[in-house]
Amino acid sequence: MSVKISAQLDKKQQPIRLELKNPFEKSNESPNSNLPSLEYKSMFDKGDGNLSKYSILNKSDEPSKSILDTSTDFKNPGDIIRDKLNGEIAKEGSWEDVFFGKFVVNTPIIKIMARDFADPDGDRVQILLNSTITVNNITLGSSYKSYYIDLREGENLLDILALNQGTAGPNTANFAIYDSNNNLIINNDWNLKQGVAAKFVIEYRKPIESSK
Repeated sequence: MSVKISAQLDKKQQPIRLELKNPFEKSNESPNSNLPSLEYKSMFDKGDGNLSKYSILNKSDEPSKSILDTSTDFKNPGDIIRDKLNGEIAKEGSWEDVFFGKFVVNTPIIKIMARDFADPDGDRVQILLNSTITVNNITLGSSYKSYYIDLREGENLLDILALNQGTAGPNTANFAIYDSNNNLIINNDWNLKQGVAAKFVIEYRKPIESSK
């Protein structure tokens, strides 16, 4: 927009040109372009680790854990064994050998008693000591059958092998192991597929003779 104004002067007349800027005209410069930039920082974003953890700028997407939450990533080894054995009963028999633990006795002979804890259906087992067959074939009934095993000094590997699964399946045996003094070593059940064994380590330690 321009305005032309004329006036009477002593000198030669010269036109005076005035220019007015349109306030609505866009400008390439921001009205605050010459102002220094200020970066906002939370008081919690200082180097102090005790404060920074409370800043809303540092929140993660992970849910917070309640102080009342007593869960842990660690598990008791005894619970693992218990859950494994309970799992064998819940399944239709284990496909893997089941290790029932290591035991120490002070007698060179142990007694193994075995029976079918479910309905007798022709389940058969075999007893091996240190990979040698000791009792070849036992047909499990509703009553216990007893067998005596001679141990060597030191550790002995005892296997009770499921020869079949009977007519109902799986092989459902209950066993009890005693030393020669009739002290119970272990009493437990299993559910095993054919060819799977219940395994034990029996360590025979000679008793220390008392001096007279």
